[in-house]
Amino acid sequence: MRMRHDDGTLVHLAYNAGVHPAEDLENLIAHLTRYAMPVRKRLGVERMGVGLWLAPSVADHLIADRIELVRLRRSLEERGLEVVSLNGTGGRNQESPGPDWAKPERYRYTMALAKILAFLLPDDVEFGSISTIPIGWRRDWPADLHAIASQRLERLSRELRGLYSVTGKTIRVGFEPWPGCVLETTEQALQRVGGIDSEHLGVCLDACHLADGPEEPGTALRELARAGAPVVKLSHVHDHAGQARGELPTTRSVLEDTLTAMLSGTVAGTAHVEVETHDLAVPLRGKGPGALVSALAEELDWARRNLSSLGLQLAA
Repeated sequence: MRMRHDDGTLVHLAYNAGVHPAEDLENLIAHLTRYAMPVRKRLGVERMGVGLWLAPSVADHLIADRIELVRLRRSLEERGLEVVSLNGTGGRNQESPGPDWAKPERYRYTMALAKILAFLLPDDVEFGSISTIPIGWRRDWPADLHAIASQRLERLSRELRGLYSVTGKTIRVGFEPWPGCVLETTEQALQRVGGIDSEHLGVCLDACHLADGPEEPGTALRELARAGAPVVKLSHVHDHAGQARGELPTTRSVLEDTLTAMLSGTVAGTAHVEVETHDLAVPLRGKGPGALVSALAEELDWARRNLSSLGLQLAA
């Protein structure tokens, strides 16, 4: 869904389609019909955002065959769906992180996603976002691996600038800090990637991690403001039913604080917000598509209501 603030800021609200992952294009389109379109209808909107997860094999297929890429875009349009963001974790399935940034496969996959996203973006949308892994999955990296990863990020920056010159679309890659990884905090992410390219490389904020982790949301936002780095995406936004039982933290305060910082101009970014139901997806799958559709619709409606409380209204 698109929501607009009085100051003109456009916020894109979507759900992470990794909750119903597909390993090939046929199943991806089938899942759009089975899940995404019913969610949109349940919410009563003509157009709804979906944050796609594309398996590396699907990304390769779409890059190799432009006809299939056109087919995917048309499939989205026919179902009243739009894509402004991709989940770029990679791997064999949505839960697997795939290769780290010291490996060439990570760069190739991310650039494939960037080219695909530039094509899928609606004509009136200039910015697209891709979330990626926090460099690697070991806390202490030797200097040679860090140097290799930095070189790949510098190449990624150049290629994203080249993509803009050809398509007119700015694709931003956001690194999502996570405990136990090379980038554990927003500060570390800014130190490692912020100085390379503040226009195309930034941070993907994990709302759940900020709501219940060691990093304080206000501190993270102040670091971003100081560095001038963009919030590429705010992900893992949710108000799961388990929160009422004290099992999961609500991310409402993180959603409000981040959007308020962006709307005030304190923090730059693309205002892409993605709700998450991964914690509920596995038990819901056993209950049939309708249960997951209901959960997704409820989470999106919760986010919509909270955004409305900040002064945003549905945009055409």
